Amino acid sequence: MSTDTPASVDRRQQAGQPSTRIFISYRTGDEPFGAALIDSALCARFGPESVFRAPRSILPGEDFADAILNAVKDSSVLLAVIGPRWLDAADRYGKPRLRNPADWVRREILQAFHSGVRVVPVLLNANLPQEHELPPAIAKLSSHQSLRLHHRYAPADLERLVDEVDAMLGRMP
Repeated sequence: MSTDTPASVDRRQQAGQPSTRIFISYRTGDEPFGAALIDSALCARFGPESVFRAPRSILPGEDFADAILNAVKDSSVLLAVIGPRWLDAADRYGKPRLRNPADWVRREILQAFHSGVRVVPVLLNANLPQEHELPPAIAKLSSHQSLRLHHRYAPADLERLVDEVDAMLGRMP
C-alpha cells in the first residue's frame, strides 16, 4: 500500500511524473462489478494514487470533464472494460451512446488514442467489438489485443491482468 499524500502526489505531478498511470474506463450499468474488482486488484499492487476510476478518484467539487480527460492524458495505460451491454447501451432516446461524440466512454478512448496512451480492452462476458460495429473515431479499438475477466476464473484472471499491466508499465518509459 502506498503512503503518498495529496501533497506528494502534487509534487510528483510538478516534477513531470504522472500520478495516475492506469485509467479504468467502463460503462455504468454494464457489468460494473468488473471495474470495481479491477480497481481493487490494481490498487493493491500499485496504490490508489496510481489508478484512476472516476467514482473513487474524482474529489467533490472537481470539474468532472477536466478530471477525466486529464487523468486519461496522464496515464500510461487505459483499460477499456467491455461487458455485454457496452456496445449496445442506448441513451434515453434509444440511440447508441457510443455513437454520440459526447459519450464519456467514447471520449476517454479517443483521448487515449490522441495522447498515445496504450488502450487494452478487458472483456467481461463479452467479445471484442468488430471494427464495423464501432464509430470510425475509435474503430481501431477492435484490433487491440484484449484480456478477459470471467467470473469463474476471477482470481486467476485478475492476477494475470495485474501482472500484464505491471509488465506494460515496466516496459514503458
